[in-house]
Amino acid sequence: MYQPQINPLLKYSRYILCSGFLIAFMAYLVPFYSLYIIVTGTAIFMVGFILQIYMYRLMSKYRVKTSLGVDYLFPELDSWIVSADFVAMPEEVIPTEADLSEEEIQAYIQLIQLRKRKRNEAASQLALAGRKAIPYVLPLFQEEHPDPRLKAALIMRHLGPRAAKAVPTLLEVIDDSDLTVHAQIICALGRIGSAAREAIPVLVDQLSNENDDIRVCAAVAIGRISNGGKVQADTIKALETLLEDPVPSVQTAGLVTLTGLGEKVPNQLELLISKLRDPNAVLALLATERLGLMKEGAKDAIPDLIEALKTNHPIIHVKVSHALYRIGYDPLALLRPILTAAKNGEIYVKMEALEILKDFGPDAEPAIQAYVRMLGDKNTLTRVVAIRGISFLGEKARPLVPQLRRALADPAKAVRYHAEKILTGLGEPLEEPAQLEAPEASEED
Repeated sequence: MYQPQINPLLKYSRYILCSGFLIAFMAYLVPFYSLYIIVTGTAIFMVGFILQIYMYRLMSKYRVKTSLGVDYLFPELDSWIVSADFVAMPEEVIPTEADLSEEEIQAYIQLIQLRKRKRNEAASQLALAGRKAIPYVLPLFQEEHPDPRLKAALIMRHLGPRAAKAVPTLLEVIDDSDLTVHAQIICALGRIGSAAREAIPVLVDQLSNENDDIRVCAAVAIGRISNGGKVQADTIKALETLLEDPVPSVQTAGLVTLTGLGEKVPNQLELLISKLRDPNAVLALLATERLGLMKEGAKDAIPDLIEALKTNHPIIHVKVSHALYRIGYDPLALLRPILTAAKNGEIYVKMEALEILKDFGPDAEPAIQAYVRMLGDKNTLTRVVAIRGISFLGEKARPLVPQLRRALADPAKAVRYHAEKILTGLGEPLEEPAQLEAPEASEED
């Protein structure tokens, strides 16, 4: 996985700022050196203050809000501010249920009821307790204060399918007066999945709620619960009304759920084609992606997708190209816009381009010269995209052995890692970076 690494100076700038303030404050305790201490502390304080402002402005400019929070996208990964590195991610740990006694569970329930500062810790322990905690947690929905009710909803959400027995109670309390609790109860029903099918009529009613977050949660929950089962026509009709909702996030949730239902939705192809030119860019990109997943079943959408390529936005180029390739369009006609986006686009564009090149595999052989040029680019992530693109070529990457040997001396760990992996796969002996000769400059296409 490629993980952005923020420079420690910026990452810990708040601590630098506080340290400067404390050093300057010490001047009152050591009067003999007060002038020197004040000057030193003020200088450190100003450095931290400037770094904090710069970091805030940088993140404000490049932040993208997602359903999971806020992700920060930096366009220049090769700078001293932030770098891209290859990190080995640990395997996902399978959750196990904690062996808590009834007395311990009741004690944690009392903490949620009476001790505000201990609620988060107590809720975490009850979530780990699994099914045995459900009968003790459900009465929390009757608490007067919304926070215990919220903790109960979050515990049910964490348990997912294991909380199937809680569905009747969740339906009774779904219209909670607190919007956050209301939304989390709906999310909990969605996490329970197919075992909560009796909740679908109630969730369909929630699609007309005046709060847009509730409508989003209800749409997503219906999609999770209906996955793999029968879907009533009135449910599909209610979801289709979300596509005309004035709130973009609600439109997106509606389309995600409808397309996730697959063949259960009549005229799905026409629906997706109609959204390719939607003013909601997220909706248009989602429709593009879903058309690609339909593969040959979306051939009728090719003219509309080609028309969408005329836009100047690189992420649309990449998404549309990916969809066209999956549908069966000529890959050679798509390589140039993809490589242009991979070289000049921001982080998320480069990552999307990389996914397409992975699908192309050996079909991307005509891009070899472009890969060579990208390996010499100053931007770290551009070089990473190039080396990964080369790795997808398989045996057709053999003409690039000299450039791959040079890449073993690249300052980026990710580039060195993949270069070594490709050379090993080709059966080429590895050499020390100091013995490598600089590759000859490649000619332009």
